[in-house]
Amino acid sequence: MRRPSRKRTFRGLEPLEKRALMAFDFVTPGPLSVATIANSAVIRIADPAEVDEASHAIYEAGGYVDGGFGPLTWGIVFSPGVDRDAVLSTWKSTAWLASAETDGLIASSALPVSDPLATQQWAIADTAKASVHAPEAWSRSVGAGVVVAVIDSGVDVNHPELAGQLWINPKESAGNRKDDDRNGFVDDINGANFLNNTGNVQDDAGHGTHVSGIIAAAANNGNGGVGLAPGAKIMALKVLDASGNGSINAAVNAIYYAVNNGAKVINASWTMSVGSPALISAMSFAASRNVVFVTAAGNERSNNDLVPSYPGNYRFTNVLTVGAVDSDGKLADFSNYGASTVDVAAPGVSILSTTPGSYEAWDGTSMATPFVAATAALIASLRPDYTAAQIVDRIKSTATRSVDLAGIIASAGYLDAGAATNLPAYVAPAQTVVPVVTPLKRTPVRPVRRVPLPRRLR
Repeated sequence: MRRPSRKRTFRGLEPLEKRALMAFDFVTPGPLSVATIANSAVIRIADPAEVDEASHAIYEAGGYVDGGFGPLTWGIVFSPGVDRDAVLSTWKSTAWLASAETDGLIASSALPVSDPLATQQWAIADTAKASVHAPEAWSRSVGAGVVVAVIDSGVDVNHPELAGQLWINPKESAGNRKDDDRNGFVDDINGANFLNNTGNVQDDAGHGTHVSGIIAAAANNGNGGVGLAPGAKIMALKVLDASGNGSINAAVNAIYYAVNNGAKVINASWTMSVGSPALISAMSFAASRNVVFVTAAGNERSNNDLVPSYPGNYRFTNVLTVGAVDSDGKLADFSNYGASTVDVAAPGVSILSTTPGSYEAWDGTSMATPFVAATAALIASLRPDYTAAQIVDRIKSTATRSVDLAGIIASAGYLDAGAATNLPAYVAPAQTVVPVVTPLKRTPVRPVRRVPLPRRLR
């Protein structure tokens, strides 16, 4: 579910890059403090003969050598209370100093993607405590080959981040206005619309587009941000109208469609307050086919253990019910919870993603759910031998434990995609070669002709 969003202003995130510095033979007193952009500098010594003089000057000024970029280029850190700029100004008149520059902010180079908004996606960019460690996960998997069914309000099929990320029905021919695969939907190329039984999955609410972008927005395409599983494909199944309303019947039919058409993961960012035998049957069918079912906990600040919320309260082994946390890893003030019924939490506050023709930041357990669905896709791509239950257990067991979530979230933690994908490589099982036995060629045996004996020999 999406929580009503507030307008937010975005600024580029430019954390100070960590530096790996070489050790020196001599030591100045330290460490006096942690290096920050307010108290550090980089200096270059004018001549090797001046190294001792420079070391003494740094000591007298209340600083220490943090390491070096070369024999004559050093990183300097000053203790608290030292006026760094005044010291550097004084050193300019000395013979031993060739140059000095104060430290400053630089753009993070941690992300292995070039998408312009990626650094503003705090859950992806590793700039917050509750980031999902996407770069680490991407070093192992991007979700290639996995189909994620997004049962929602549809998808903006023309969005530059999503147009190339959509599942294509191999049994249907585009634009011929025929139901080629005879499943009841005409031209269901990228999925199906269960509100009017057509193949038109264009999003008129924005919710499904936002969810889909979190999962699989394209990487390195020069547009917007990036999804957590950019190698996965989105199967768009429209069950919600422009107002965000839908029916149980539509949702149930969408689940069967997803399973029967090869989806490995289902994302259901919606809830309902009443149970449904038909929904139970559909979810049971998904479980029997090893399809991971990821759903939202809800945005009512409610304990789902006491006040059931469906489909999340149906506890099949393939189900992951997701609550929301903020960037500090604390449960979002709107998120539902439940020590027995909400499995894991994930980023759900100020989540920047795709909307029809644009990009917006939204809040909600609807936004947290696709991060978990995307992680399931990463694991499924990495380990095609895993069952749905194994993927579910992996995500829960590798969640970052938090005292703030203990007793209110079943795993007592929030999503860590990097840890979840830290798995041994898949080794395909050896194929048993059945020897081909070639039958021996049978040579026809001619019957022996009996020659009658002469009468005298009888």
